[in-house]
Amino acid sequence: MERVVTMLHSIERILSRSAMRHKSSAVTWMGAGFCSAVAVGIAILAVRGTGERGVGAATAMVAGVAFIFFWLAYAGGALAALFGSVFEGLSRHRREFGLAFASALLVHPTLVAWLFRISAQQPLSDVWIVYFVIGAVATYALALGSVRFLRDLVKTNYWRIFVIVAMEYIAFLFFRDFVLLSLQEGVGVPLRYIPFAILIALGVLLRLTATVRRWYAYA
Repeated sequence: MERVVTMLHSIERILSRSAMRHKSSAVTWMGAGFCSAVAVGIAILAVRGTGERGVGAATAMVAGVAFIFFWLAYAGGALAALFGSVFEGLSRHRREFGLAFASALLVHPTLVAWLFRISAQQPLSDVWIVYFVIGAVATYALALGSVRFLRDLVKTNYWRIFVIVAMEYIAFLFFRDFVLLSLQEGVGVPLRYIPFAILIALGVLLRLTATVRRWYAYA
């Protein structure tokens, strides 16, 4: 009996240490996401100034930082499914990348609010404000879903559907921000946005290919 109790205590200690490492990893990634977005924003403002052009540039670059973390969470699973163990690390850390994205995104609304305050005209239409608010809500709902007991409040199938829809919706918002907005303004896609546009298209292609592959595997 004493051996059983000792073994159970040992298992409990191991699980506790594992949980602490898991929590520490998540906090580290969240801090990395937030600090990198703040650093980039401050650097752009220092170079371009705090006028409308400077804040606009900082807003765009912070969005780019957030997008990098989002893309790793968005495409990491598909890369591992298609190319195996080479990308297994990306797939395993999708949760951390997602939390880093959510943390980096916290800086973006602050800059957008600043831009609204100093701009001569409203920088975004009311419709797109609604779209971005929905995207922000989806982002932080996904972040809350990384907490297991909160995620368990929703049926597994419903949660999976929500994750897919939310991730694709956020990807669309980035595509709009980096590509469609510039095209609508008739200026073409800026060179600095082309890598992001390519990554979005590549991410969608990877996820579709991985999904089709899974369907054939189950057929």
